[in-house]
Amino acid sequence: MWILILLSICYTIAFYLSTTLTQYYSPLLLVGARGLVAGSILLTAQYWSQKSWGANFTKYKYQYIFAVICGSLVPFILTSFILNKLPTVDISVIATIEPLLTYIFANYFFGEKLSKKQLLFLTFGTLITFLAVIVEAGIERVSLISWQEPLVILIAVVAAIGWLSVEKLKKLNEPSNIIVGLGLITTGTVASALSLTLETAKFTFNPIAIVLFLLMIVFGDLVVNRIRTQVIGRRYSVTLLSLICIFVPFIMALYEIIFEHIHYSYRFFLILIPALACFAAFYYEEQKIRIKS
Repeated sequence: MWILILLSICYTIAFYLSTTLTQYYSPLLLVGARGLVAGSILLTAQYWSQKSWGANFTKYKYQYIFAVICGSLVPFILTSFILNKLPTVDISVIATIEPLLTYIFANYFFGEKLSKKQLLFLTFGTLITFLAVIVEAGIERVSLISWQEPLVILIAVVAAIGWLSVEKLKKLNEPSNIIVGLGLITTGTVASALSLTLETAKFTFNPIAIVLFLLMIVFGDLVVNRIRTQVIGRRYSVTLLSLICIFVPFIMALYEIIFEHIHYSYRFFLILIPALACFAAFYYEEQKIRIKS
């Protein structure tokens, strides 16, 4: 359980840092730099520790292609297009619907089943969180709905498929550093190239920004993506691990309250209690099933 709590906290910190850093860096440049730095660290660590890549690129090339494109490349780059165009809580809709989407795809493509209790806990917890975000954060912006909102849903769909592709590679015993590192360095290369052609690159040589950037890499890539990939499909199901996103909307709402003076009712935060109760029940139900099997 402590791993899920750690991943949830680190995921939320990384999400917060990625939104804050758009004050200092243009979005695509930020994604590019993040991918190149984090990917290089993970691939170097893999080769340095194992003295080889230890990956079957030729044998599992299609699985790697799906994991790279859907797990890193498309979600990161699409998110960069909306990172400074939507309120942070609107973007966090990705976090609220990803668990349910992940299960739907896992069930359809890989035949992964949940017990009736798990399905009930997952559905109820996800829907009440999603509705809370839509109603509370979006009620004053209904007339402002544009192409960015459907793009948020698309990102969630692609990310869910991506994590299922990563789970497939882990079940084939492919190294975590290679899976994550290859996705990040590919994303970094493509995003950097796009940044030079599609946007006016903004880079602020600010010590605080550099520290925040490095912290984002540590929390987001070296901890969350690396550990999540390591335990996926073995200790925890891909659906359970997608629940680490649940804190994001509420932390982002606090950010908007404190720094942007946007009003949220106390009822929005009370939703966190039944949502967390549902996801905790989902976790314990999965552990009971694993013990019996």
